[in-house]
Parts: sequence; C-alpha cells; structure tokens
Amino acid sequence: MATISEYERDAKNKPTSAAEIVTSGGTRIYLLPVETLPGHLNNIFLVDDPTYPVLFDVGTKRSSDELDARFEEIESRFGCTTKLKDLQEVVISHAHLDHYGDAHRMHDMGLPISIHELDARVLINFDERLAVASRDMAVFLRQSGMDEADLEVRMQLYKFEKSMFESLEPDRRLRHGDTIGPGWDVTHVPGHCPGMVMLTIDDVILTADHLLERITPAQHPQSITPFTGLENYLRSLKKIYAMSEGRLGLGAHGGPIPNMKRRIHETVTHHEVRLRQVFNACRAQPLTVAEIARELFGTLQNYGKVLGLTETGAHVEYLHALGFLHIENIDDVKDRIDAPVKYSADSRVRAPQFIRTER
Repeated sequence: MATISEYERDAKNKPTSAAEIVTSGGTRIYLLPVETLPGHLNNIFLVDDPTYPVLFDVGTKRSSDELDARFEEIESRFGCTTKLKDLQEVVISHAHLDHYGDAHRMHDMGLPISIHELDARVLINFDERLAVASRDMAVFLRQSGMDEADLEVRMQLYKFEKSMFESLEPDRRLRHGDTIGPGWDVTHVPGHCPGMVMLTIDDVILTADHLLERITPAQHPQSITPFTGLENYLRSLKKIYAMSEGRLGLGAHGGPIPNMKRRIHETVTHHEVRLRQVFNACRAQPLTVAEIARELFGTLQNYGKVLGLTETGAHVEYLHALGFLHIENIDDVKDRIDAPVKYSADSRVRAPQFIRTER
C-alpha cells in the first residue's frame, strides 16, 4: 500500500511543501507544489523510476524557478538526486495553461513531450486554437445573456490568459491504453478537457484535474469545446470507478485522495445537487444562463464571471439534452445564433434522477 510523507498546507488546505510517496511496487513519486498563476497552486509530479524518470505536468513560466527549488528541496529532504535533465519523458495531463505553460523550457532542454491526441492541437496550432476558442466563447457568452460591455472586458481577460504561449510540436500523441516507461497505464478521461489523461503507477493514480481532493474541476459546455461537457465528465468518472479501488489518488490541486471511490461519489452528488438547483430555478421562471448563474453563485467578479457562466452552461446543456429544459424564446433563437436563450422547466416534469451515466 502506498505511503506518503508529511507535508505542510496553507490556510486553504493546499500543499506548500514537497512530499514523497512510495507506491506498493517501491516507485518513488514526488509531489511538487508550485504557484502557476497568481494565487493558483498546481501539483507537479516527478515519478522517480531509476531507469525512466518522468515529469507529470510542467506548470507555467511563472513557476519555473519554484519548480527548480522543489527539485532542490526533495534532494535535501529525501535524497532524490534526479534533475530535470535526467527525465526520459514529460507527460502533460491536459491542455490547460497551468499544466502545459512551461513546455517550451522542457522542449529546449531536449526532453520528449507527450500529450493526448485530442489536446495536441492546442500546442501545435496555438494561434488557431486561440482564435476559434475566443470566437466560440464570445458566442456562448452572448447566448448566456451577458451584455456587450461586460462581454468585451471578460473576453480581454480570456484572451490574455490564453495568449501566454507559442505553438510547439509534441514528441508523442497519447491514446487511451498506451503505457509510459516500465508499463504505467494511460487512462483517457475527457470532460474537464478533451485530452485529459491520468497515469497509474502501481497502487497510485495521478488524477490530474479529473478528480480532486476537495473541489470539483470546472465544467465547460461542449458547444464551446468538443469532448468536454458534463456528460463526458460523468462517463469518465464511471470509467475510473472500478480501477480506483484500493488506490491512492494524487490530484493536480489540493492534497492526496486516500479513498477515490468515496470522492467519486461525492463529486457525482455535487453535480446532482447543482442540476437540481438549475432545474428548480427554471421551474420558477424562464431564465438565461447568466440569470441562473446569479442564482447559483451570486455576483461574480473578473474572470470568475466567465467560469461561473461556463459551469452553469455545462449543467444547462446537460439538462436540455435530456429534455428536462426547453427553450422558451425559440422564435428569437432561430433567427439569431447569438440571441440570449431563456430556458424553462415544465412544472409537470418530475425528475428524481438527473444523472444517468449508464447510457
């Protein structure tokens, strides 16, 4: 059974010091917390196999120096002498900036970079992805009911974060069922991101953003990005349920997950509650996604408003696809692609169970 060393946490229960995890097979994994964006912590993992050391995620340019300091920390505390230059492969769990932003540094060091085939295009054609994603996000925000002045501010924030990278060709495109190094299994879990992958090493699973200790990963509608959406995310949770038995989860944010099955149950329950909140809000009166988001989260500021709308939009999309919601102002919508959409729930519909991952 995997063991983990002690480490410090901050006031929000995030790791602030490195930790050593030893798997049932004797492989040493090092948890390396770094600040990738202002106030935003990521766990990067060094899988320190003596013949095939691997880095799982790379952080951002902002976190480069801190990552170097973490390597020094694990050498002084745990006697780990592996350096970045010794790595045999760098695996990027998914194409969100806080996970791949410093990939150029690794590439310039001659380290092979691997990413799932559905996320490879983000690295390869970054400018194209930025243009298409920005267009689709703007359409979604207008359909959500955001006014134009507010939308322009939010889109500037969205483009700023997404523009902190230049195109890069990865060395390997991963698929579900591939193996890394001595035979560590790659599991494709789309939902939070199209190409999200997890890596299983003995009785430890590096869960990336798919399963987290205390929070649930942000959801996005498939209307913005294919292979995301709540349906895909729930299917991916079901995919890992059986394999999580008796394994320790290590997520990209927060601390370890000692009981992955229980955490999966808690995560599904969280979305069931949120779906019911959306459904009940639309029973009372027709609402746009922006209006529903205010019901769920209150007043959101800065980029949090975009995240609140995409999270809400993913739940609305799921309920609409299952027929629990319908478009109230269909005449407006059919004449204009970006018209604000108002959703209603038929008061006669009874929905005792929204989540049906067995389909």
